[in-house]
Amino acid sequence: MADMIIRDATIITMTQPTAQPTASALAIDAGRILAVGSNDEIGALAAPGTQVLHLAGKTVLPGFIDTHVHFMQTGLGLLGPNVQGIASADGVLAVVSESVSKALPEQVIVIHGYDAGEVDRPITRLELDRVAPRQPVMIADRGGHACIVNTVAWRMLALPKDLVGIKRLSSGEPSGVLVAQANNVARYRFYDLIDDSIRVAALHRAAQKAVRYGITTVHALEGGSADGHGWLPERDIEVLLREQESLPVRTVLYFQSTDVTRALEWHLPRIGGCLYVDGAYGEHTAALLEPYADDPTTRGVLYFSDEELNAYVERAHRAGLQISMHAIGDAAIEQLLRAYERAVARHPRSDHRHRIEHFSLPTPQHIERAARLGVAVAMQPNFALMPETGASDDYQFANVRFLGMERFRRRHPYRKIVDAGILVAGGSDADAGDMGPLLGIHAVVNHPDEERRLTPFEALSLYTLNGARIAFEEHSKGTIEPGKLADLVVLDHNPLSADPRTLKDIPVAMTIMGGKIVYQAVSSLSVDSV
Repeated sequence: MADMIIRDATIITMTQPTAQPTASALAIDAGRILAVGSNDEIGALAAPGTQVLHLAGKTVLPGFIDTHVHFMQTGLGLLGPNVQGIASADGVLAVVSESVSKALPEQVIVIHGYDAGEVDRPITRLELDRVAPRQPVMIADRGGHACIVNTVAWRMLALPKDLVGIKRLSSGEPSGVLVAQANNVARYRFYDLIDDSIRVAALHRAAQKAVRYGITTVHALEGGSADGHGWLPERDIEVLLREQESLPVRTVLYFQSTDVTRALEWHLPRIGGCLYVDGAYGEHTAALLEPYADDPTTRGVLYFSDEELNAYVERAHRAGLQISMHAIGDAAIEQLLRAYERAVARHPRSDHRHRIEHFSLPTPQHIERAARLGVAVAMQPNFALMPETGASDDYQFANVRFLGMERFRRRHPYRKIVDAGILVAGGSDADAGDMGPLLGIHAVVNHPDEERRLTPFEALSLYTLNGARIAFEEHSKGTIEPGKLADLVVLDHNPLSADPRTLKDIPVAMTIMGGKIVYQAVSSLSVDSV
């Protein structure tokens, strides 16, 4: 008999390519789906004490899976201080000043949500010193690829003078702006000083945000190492492992480190996460095959030598781990594909599902090679908007400036990737991007460029079935079938029949994780017991 029955619903199981609703009810027992069928069929499974949800035609889908979340970082940003949306340098400095006035004398201060591309002028170490002369302060760029530190922090960090990524003033003095490996080292050391009680609060804050968007599983890309390749401390992993059972979302953990031995000690089946092969366009650290359009003197930065990357990938591959790495530019994608090809050729594995995070600027040859190799890609459709849409204009036009229009137009070619047979799953890159699968679905369905556009069913698959498959979890998640986990999202409208232009605005009415309601937006939904 059933613990919970959902009836009077439009149920999209995601088991058929057409994804047309074929059922109106489902039963849940012990956290798993017991049966799917008609109201009468499922009603017969009710017993005394069964909870019954009457959804009045609302749509039920498998719970959304966000395959790229910096979970701890997202939570810390939500706890603040946060300057997201502040477009003036003076406004950012005012937040710094207020934070300093409230802090304990020995406290390090991290300001989250900064976006150098949106602020009216650059902020330097000297300006930070005026509002924070005695405490170490770091302004963390939202994208994760840059930060700004004041003089106290600069002295505390004691970075090697020849470390890659130390920006300097015309005088030769450090500007306080750090990118590439210098950014990674600085962030690691700052975040390592954060108390674990704050980490716990951050995880729960991020989880509460996730369930409001209908997310029941996050792929948490966490931790790192102090060697300049990772930019978050191992303690993040330890806290998440302790807390994950108490969260209202499930977590799939990716350890952002080159330490294969440590991953095996933690019994983790995955490694890498958003471990940087290259950086990002805005800092001119995304690695390109041809020079940047706005700065022909650089092609970006590869964070590993070929020898280092090949050795790491082969070591993790031989250990049986699934590998995932950040590669945005076409040169980084090329380097990582070569490393994967080399490891698989030397040590064949039939179904490794090694991942490339972002896969932003692949060439047609990269797509063909990834498909042939069985590489999966975790992408962020909310980053694929075009200037013509009028959305995120500053972000998009900046990327046109960096890449030129020809290269910009081959970013995120979802149609080509899907047609090539590559497993592609969707994510947000929170906190660099905003959580919200419906935003990503909307972007990839409505994109004016056909090479970016998918059907509504294909777009939903990125955040359901494909999100499960990319983590080897298709046997327990991603579709609504008997025996699978009862992880569900209830939407006010059916995204397969709604006006495509409204997809991002469909309200999430309820999120159910393991048969338990973890978020409910509409109290008027009828809930009773037999």
